[in-house]
Amino acid sequence: MLAIKGRHKEALERYREALRLAQSAQAPDVFGRHYLQCVLESLEKLGDFVRVVDLATQAADAVGQRDTPFHRRDRASLLERAAVARLRLDERDAARDGFAEALALAGREGQPLSAMLLDWINRGLQITPVRIAEAQRKHGYWAVRAETVDPVRASRALTIPDSGSEEPLRGR
Repeated sequence: MLAIKGRHKEALERYREALRLAQSAQAPDVFGRHYLQCVLESLEKLGDFVRVVDLATQAADAVGQRDTPFHRRDRASLLERAAVARLRLDERDAARDGFAEALALAGREGQPLSAMLLDWINRGLQITPVRIAEAQRKHGYWAVRAETVDPVRASRALTIPDSGSEEPLRGR
């Protein structure tokens, strides 16, 4: 809810705590990956593109050691995030390489934003932040959106006791 309200610095604190909880509960990889994507989104919304590139690249490199469909999609998504951040930093060649690698892993259907932005780069089009933002919205780039977050569940998650009587990552 904090991220939806534009309070990304506070949201980052909550995401980091959620990552710690997921790790301590030995939750499946998908939980950690979701919260990592949330962290990357908030960093991107804060304009911290250098940190997005660093974090997404490190995570993509770590995922690269595993070759399952989930891990290929995960790596493609991380490479796309890093490439978008590179594009925002005006590093077009590096962005082109990142989009191409994401597409090689996931295909055009799996990474339609990468396909679109790579096409724009290859055609030499001017790619403004406004055009990037429109493309991101069109392709559902943001995981944290008002329509994807249940405010009741999000608020209830904030009140879960630390007593160990409930395990938030195990469905309670």
